[in-house]
Amino acid sequence: MSEKREYWKNEMEMDESRSCVEPLILAEQDRIVLRQYRANRDEETKLMKDVPDWEVGTWFGEKVFKSRTYFPDRPHVLDYYGLARPSTQRLDINASQWQI
Repeated sequence: MSEKREYWKNEMEMDESRSCVEPLILAEQDRIVLRQYRANRDEETKLMKDVPDWEVGTWFGEKVFKSRTYFPDRPHVLDYYGLARPSTQRLDINASQWQI
């Protein structure tokens, strides 16, 4: 088999494997985001336990979202890193992304 044909055969195989693995990586990213949201809620509960009439997950007692079915595609930076150190936020944002 010629080198060119072998090269394109390998490229096609890599493309197929990338498309097979991509849903798994996206699901893992979603799971990490949900874990962080849960950690933020737990931290908010701990921080605001002494504040009277404070309801966790609301904006001064009003629900942020009217529907429970809405979930943003990407978390807002302040939602995700709301209770983190600024250095953690900078490190995560500037870190290189996974390359498939």
